[in-house]
Amino acid sequence: MNIQTIQLENWKKFTYPVEINLKEGLNVLYGPNESGKTTFIDSVITTFYSKHTSNSQKIKNLIPWGTSLHPRSSIIFTTNGQEYRISKGFQERKSLLEKMVQGSWMKIAEGDQADKQLIELVGGQIPARGDTKPEYWGLGQTLWMVQGTPIIREDLNEETHSSMQKMVGATIESEEEKNIIKEINSRFLENFSPKKKELKKRSQLGILKDEMVRLKNELNSSHENIHKKEALMRTLKDNQILFEKNKTLLKDALKEKGEMDEKVNKAHEHQQNRERLEGEINKLKTEYQTSKERIDEIKKSKTEISKIIETNDEINLQLNPLNDESSNLNQKMENNTISVRSLDEQISSYLDEKKIVGIAHTAVMDEMSLDEKKNQLNDINELKDDFQSTKKKFDSILVPDEKEFQKIEKLSQEIRDAKTSLKAIGLNIKTSTTHEMSGEIFLDHNQKQFNLSSEFKTWTAHQSVKIVLDHVGEIEITSGSQDVQGMKETLEKIKTQYQELIDPYPTSDLSQLKSLMNQKESLKNDLKWLQGQLDKKSKKGEEGIINEILTLENKIKSNWNKIPSGSVYSECEGKDKLKVRAELSGKINQIEDVINQLQKNRQQLSEILENDRKTVKSTTDTIVDLKTKLHGNNQRKEEIENRLTWLTEDGLSIEEREYELNQLSVKMEQKERALNVYMGEIDEIEVKPLKALAGLNNRVERLDDEIRNQEISHAGMERELSMLMAQSTDSGVLEEKLAILQQKESKLEIEVAAIKLLYNLTSFYQENTICKISQPLERKVTGDLEKLLGPKYALKFDSKMKPESIDANGEDASLDLLSFGTQEQVWCLFRLALGSILSSGERQLVVLDDPLVNTDPVRMHHALEILEENAQKMQVLVVTCDVDKYDSLSGANFISMAEIIS
Repeated sequence: MNIQTIQLENWKKFTYPVEINLKEGLNVLYGPNESGKTTFIDSVITTFYSKHTSNSQKIKNLIPWGTSLHPRSSIIFTTNGQEYRISKGFQERKSLLEKMVQGSWMKIAEGDQADKQLIELVGGQIPARGDTKPEYWGLGQTLWMVQGTPIIREDLNEETHSSMQKMVGATIESEEEKNIIKEINSRFLENFSPKKKELKKRSQLGILKDEMVRLKNELNSSHENIHKKEALMRTLKDNQILFEKNKTLLKDALKEKGEMDEKVNKAHEHQQNRERLEGEINKLKTEYQTSKERIDEIKKSKTEISKIIETNDEINLQLNPLNDESSNLNQKMENNTISVRSLDEQISSYLDEKKIVGIAHTAVMDEMSLDEKKNQLNDINELKDDFQSTKKKFDSILVPDEKEFQKIEKLSQEIRDAKTSLKAIGLNIKTSTTHEMSGEIFLDHNQKQFNLSSEFKTWTAHQSVKIVLDHVGEIEITSGSQDVQGMKETLEKIKTQYQELIDPYPTSDLSQLKSLMNQKESLKNDLKWLQGQLDKKSKKGEEGIINEILTLENKIKSNWNKIPSGSVYSECEGKDKLKVRAELSGKINQIEDVINQLQKNRQQLSEILENDRKTVKSTTDTIVDLKTKLHGNNQRKEEIENRLTWLTEDGLSIEEREYELNQLSVKMEQKERALNVYMGEIDEIEVKPLKALAGLNNRVERLDDEIRNQEISHAGMERELSMLMAQSTDSGVLEEKLAILQQKESKLEIEVAAIKLLYNLTSFYQENTICKISQPLERKVTGDLEKLLGPKYALKFDSKMKPESIDANGEDASLDLLSFGTQEQVWCLFRLALGSILSSGERQLVVLDDPLVNTDPVRMHHALEILEENAQKMQVLVVTCDVDKYDSLSGANFISMAEIIS
């Protein structure tokens, strides 16, 4: 199948009729993104493979945004040597299929029949519901690379396989064979999963197996219940024996616990005596430690007092020379301070003079600024006069704005187009005669007189002509068409609109009106420039400049008034401003030099004073530190003496205190010897009886718990035994049911195995057939791939007749592992090769929407050669936004979107 023409109207962005014409061989449709290239490709798919009555979201999306227009499409195509036209209006629910017969279109079907017969011509199928999918496009599934899907993910449809079988002469199944294979596949899928080929749980055999498993589980459960009952009865008997044994052991343990109480009482008495002796020893230790610490502290205090007295004598020797040094520095600082004050008075005097000179200098500078402001005000007034003059000219020119002018131009063009259309469809009357004749002619009911001689005469009418020949008769011709009347009415309406728009302006000549618009635009630019100059020269406005002038005058007057009347600087007013400014600037510099020298002298004295202050502060800080240390030592000495008085208030001497300490040590040794005897008896008298008692208590408690748990367990097992007795089922009945199901399972397994074997045989037969029809395609694609990538590459196909991997120097690489650009190139070559093979019977259409986007320039050169070679056998439509890549295609039909939509 080839396509000749695609016409669209009210289709997405195309709200007006658009058309592209394709030629045999190579066609390149190009334009920028969002220009509507892919819209044309999608329109072919939608027109061929969507019902004209469809109301899906995809069909709704065809309506131009913001309108309620009805999308329409018309495609002229050829197949089997015949030319057809399919026209569809989706919102109008119209479908018309026509055939070219002897130069005219003849309707062969409309409505649903048109949709049905169209599919019979182009192949594929229309989905029962929803939008169409690639697997429904017949050969288009493999030959049409639509935008965004260069790779064919789904299995190739049956139409592609059948077409390839015809091309290579492979055996094609009869309808009866196809039905048998279909029945085998259906029965297989009822029982097995399509991918893993495992038995389905919901198949008849699967359900039977589940039922047998359930019965086996129920039978096993019945046997388990019998075993549980027997085990429970044995456990109950064993539990009763253990229960009686534990009761006997508990009675013996309680008797032994009573005999142990006397030994425990002796252990407690021994423990109390030991703990009392430990307390007495700890008390003696504390008393001994306290006495020893008091003796040590008395000795330490006397030593510290001696050291403090020695330190105070050394401090007093350092203080005398420091006091003399501090007094001398204070006298020197007083003399330097008097010198600094004298320098400050001189600096102040010069600063006052500098202030007066500065005021005079400022007044002179302000007078110069005042002159500049006055000149600026004059410039602004001149610019204002120019602005008002230009504004008057601008306002006097009356023209439309750009938007209204475009509307006028559009109406003018519509008038010309309407007149041209009327002229094109008008009835042209040409007359000539060998004899002179006269009469009347009515052109669209407008009467005209005429005389005919041997010369030619010509008239034009649009709806009706009536010719009355004197002495002969009359001839009347009417078209019967309402279109002409409508066009004339439309023309008059447009003329009225045009006149209403053009009347307010001085001329109806569009070129003169455009010239006036340009003149007014030029004046507008002049006004903008003048306004900019006004804004630039008076950012604060004219009033602001006047205020500045007044402010400067007041400021100048105030500054001259600030200068004392007897000062020599008051005489500067009214003299040459530039000369006075220079003299005042020099005087200011001279005064500043004197002030700087005085300030430098003052800075030197200040630094001397600052250094002396630091020395005095350092000396004073040292004296204060020494006095603080002396005072602290005296306070510390007083605190130690008070502490020593408190320590010796009992009147005992050091010797007497050391004697008492020895007596405490003797008592402590006696007590510790007695305690050692008690400590040696702890294990025998205290620990063993208490441990024995704790063990007996644990044994009694454990036996109590065991007896209680045995009673609870016994009751629970009796309840479980009662439940098992109630739940028991007859295992014989279950075994009989299971035997019946096993027989049925055996029959079904034979039947299912036979279905699986038949499925595998037919699959093997189909795979061999696909392998046979894939061979010429594989050779063709591999040959083109060698031209593109080099001789080291070979393509391999899978069992579904699709490219699977590339053999590169003996190593297989899956297509999924290759770069996206290489995958895109392989699938592009696959489509071209398939189209080339199928075109040996009838030329086919291959669509490549934005192919080879990710192809480098070297490969692109080879790819274009392959494209040109294949286009000689079939029709190829390439869609691209980068037409420069295809410039070398000299024989291609280039179609520009810009020209289509212009």
